[in-house]
Amino acid sequence: LRTVKSCVGSTWCRYGVDDSMGLAIELENRYKGLRTPHKIKFGVSGCTRECAEAQGKDVGIIATEKGWNLYVCGNGGMKPRHAELIATELSKSELIRLVDRFLMFYVHTADRLQRTSTWRDNLEGGLDYLKGVLIEDTLGLAAELEAQMQHVVDTYQCEWKTAVNDPATRQRFRSFVNSEKKDEHIVFVEERGQIRPARAEEREESTV
Repeated sequence: LRTVKSCVGSTWCRYGVDDSMGLAIELENRYKGLRTPHKIKFGVSGCTRECAEAQGKDVGIIATEKGWNLYVCGNGGMKPRHAELIATELSKSELIRLVDRFLMFYVHTADRLQRTSTWRDNLEGGLDYLKGVLIEDTLGLAAELEAQMQHVVDTYQCEWKTAVNDPATRQRFRSFVNSEKKDEHIVFVEERGQIRPARAEEREESTV
């Protein structure tokens, strides 16, 4: 999941009708550990002026005075595709439940490296079929999809943090697995409190 794009919402904008920024943060924290067939992008707009360009995202959400509207399967790039409206006037809990179902159904049925827009185009029955599965529960999968997503959320861990805190894993981040010797060809220099690879003229001067 890429960073969820949001406008400033009702907190700072006179046109905003709901807290788009707060929802964007909540969604990013909820889905940040999900392994999907391809990258996914979210957008949350606080009104129909659409400053967050939600209708060009895999999951796009737009606030209205009656609730949240949910758009799915859009993308930008060389072949832009407008996201399609799948549900309207949702409460926040209804919205999250529907996004849970959408993402898990995508994870289970899309091919490797297939974006949601291409996946949707290959679905027999198109948007009506997708609405049936996600909203009307025509396949009887809704509860299972929600439970699977909740398991992903509940068991999330930062893999980098886990690696850093595990001495055995940390030992693998060195030049040679079976030796403490450093690779003399890998040279770093310090810049602004951080290290970076040394340029040719800096290699002799390095103390890092």
